[in-house]
Amino acid sequence: PLRRQRQMCIRVSLISEAKKLNIEKLSIETGSGSFFHSARKLFQKCGFKTCEPFAHYKEDPNSCYFTLDLN
Repeated sequence: PLRRQRQMCIRVSLISEAKKLNIEKLSIETGSGSFFHSARKLFQKCGFKTCEPFAHYKEDPNSCYFTLDLN
């Protein structure tokens, strides 16, 4: 529980700083395996939605992609 609270605090801080810098969108890649379940769940709690691969990423069954519109 304490670890999750710290993780959420870090995520909220990153989102807040991105907004201050007028960043319009955050995109994140994480693993698709069960080991990464907690990370995916945390991103979703922060409002991230699944999306297509971005930047240099290509479709990969071992990856999940998320984005958050900051506008």
